[in-house]
Amino acid sequence: TRRHLIYVHSKMVIVDDAVVMIGSANINQRSLDGARDSEIVVGSWQPAHMATKDSIAHGDVHGFRLHCWESITATMEDVFRKPSSLECVRRLNEIADSNWKAYSSDEVVDMKSHLLPYPVTVGKDGSVVDGKEFGEEFLDTRAKIMGSKTKLPEILTT
Repeated sequence: TRRHLIYVHSKMVIVDDAVVMIGSANINQRSLDGARDSEIVVGSWQPAHMATKDSIAHGDVHGFRLHCWESITATMEDVFRKPSSLECVRRLNEIADSNWKAYSSDEVVDMKSHLLPYPVTVGKDGSVVDGKEFGEEFLDTRAKIMGSKTKLPEILTT
């Protein structure tokens, strides 16, 4: 198989196409304490280029997000300019579903796009269950999608 697990240690968040933070810190006490793990983060905020009720954000953070999405989806589409629109959400889901079919197929294919749906279903009440179409385990592994309960005390896993 050509499906391989991808391990990512860096994190990135883009908020409203006006703020971007990229780094290695986790959102927990150990990473953010300042006296424990050595972590790094860079941030950018462009208040002069924020979206208004009449226009979308138009600064470098907006351009950076579009570039990231093009890299992940292998396409640049006008609908991506308004990420909160229902049309954008539907288009991204279409791309992810199409990629899943190629990724999970028995036929080996070179994938240009890397957007995949996460294999769970979230109910309207917030409940999370295995996505029926994905099965109970990640492809090519015996790793449970929903994980399993640990017997370790919670304080050891934060």
